[in-house]
Amino acid sequence: MRSTFAKQLFLALILLLVAVLLVSVSFQLLFSRYMIFSIRSDLTETAQAMADMASVLSEDNYTSQSLLHIELNFASRTTGDDVLLLTADGFVAACSDGLQYCPHLGAQLAPTASTKELTKAVCALYGEQRLAACVPIEGYGGMTIGYVLTSCGYGDLYRVMENAVRINLLTVLVLFPLTALAVYLLGKKQTRPMKQMAEAARRLGRGQTDVRVPTGESNSAELDELAVAFNNMAQALSASETKRQEFVANVSHELKTPMTTISGYMDGMLDGTIPPEQHPKYMALISGEVKRLSRLVRSMLEVSRLQDKGIPVEKMKSFDICETMGLALITFEQKINNKHLNVDVDFPDLGAMALADPDAITQVVYNLIDNAVKFCDEQGTLRLAVKQTSGAKLLISVSNTGPTIPPEELPLVFDRFHKTDKSRSVDRDGVGLGLYIVKTIICSHEEDIFVTSQDGVTEFSFTLRRAKIDPAPSAALEEEIQ
Repeated sequence: MRSTFAKQLFLALILLLVAVLLVSVSFQLLFSRYMIFSIRSDLTETAQAMADMASVLSEDNYTSQSLLHIELNFASRTTGDDVLLLTADGFVAACSDGLQYCPHLGAQLAPTASTKELTKAVCALYGEQRLAACVPIEGYGGMTIGYVLTSCGYGDLYRVMENAVRINLLTVLVLFPLTALAVYLLGKKQTRPMKQMAEAARRLGRGQTDVRVPTGESNSAELDELAVAFNNMAQALSASETKRQEFVANVSHELKTPMTTISGYMDGMLDGTIPPEQHPKYMALISGEVKRLSRLVRSMLEVSRLQDKGIPVEKMKSFDICETMGLALITFEQKINNKHLNVDVDFPDLGAMALADPDAITQVVYNLIDNAVKFCDEQGTLRLAVKQTSGAKLLISVSNTGPTIPPEELPLVFDRFHKTDKSRSVDRDGVGLGLYIVKTIICSHEEDIFVTSQDGVTEFSFTLRRAKIDPAPSAALEEEIQ
């Protein structure tokens, strides 16, 4: 299989050769026509001059004949053309080939015929290919008393055309190799970045995600754009590979701890280290670890499903986000009471209709409230708010008082298994995927989510598309809250 460079070079050379041939042939045709036209013009001028002289000398028959013979011979030697003096009937009366005798004398031509027919007759008379021009000789009263016919062979034209062909051929022989060399060097320069990208792609396929291709002014605009796109792709793959390795390491760590605990307790009960009367206690611990593993697996599957399929269009419905947040808040009543938290709710009086997947947003609200309750300090404040922005968006926020998240950790709180903060690592029930699932769901809705933490208040906020109608909150929700 030929390379792209070879194909481009072959095509360029073929096109160049065809172009040169077309230019050469066109030049030859135009030049030959110009030469024929120029020679015929010269023949006509010579014939006209001789006809004018013959017309002036027509009074003295003897003198005119002698002088005309001399002029015919002089004109022939000066111009290199053959000159014939014809009578009114078309007979050759004098010829520039000789003053006394010429084989052409007495021959009859048809001077009034077309140029093509007259040229054919002259060619037959001289026995070679010639160009001819004929001009009438006018006597007194405008009467035609004869004709002057000038002609020349193709020899001069052939010599000129031969020289033109030689020059043209020499130009082609010099120009074609130089152009081919220039095309070769230019093609090499253009295909070099493509070869570099091909080699980089092979290395990238072998897992070397740090490979990059050079960019800069040495490339054309298109190749430089392609190189930049390739480097961006390689960088994205490198980042994806880094995340994959981190994910595998985090999952391994999250699975290792409960599995080690389960294995240790089971071995202790089997070998008698743990007495039988304490088996129920440790079986309960094992059950808790198994449930934690189950929650981890379910969360990972849910994240994978959202990332692969997103939110189906048929699940996008209008619902009251205030009602959803109120119902989710009620499920945490016991935990809120155990920590003696103060709950502050700021909802619009008539509710707020959102356009989204109700089940997915319920999970988002549940995870955010669960996270807020979990890290809210004793007798702290839990606050839920829904605001209608000036655009077609709703701003939903869940905040709590408690430890302030360091600024350097704020961009990491939505990462998988992020538990760098020691105060947020003491919880054994969580699996480190709650906030990551929240962000995945919100991003699947093509919305935004962000977090702020300062002066002991941490707030998570996200946006949703607002539905057209905002009805009053349902009576069921009001009854539950009361």
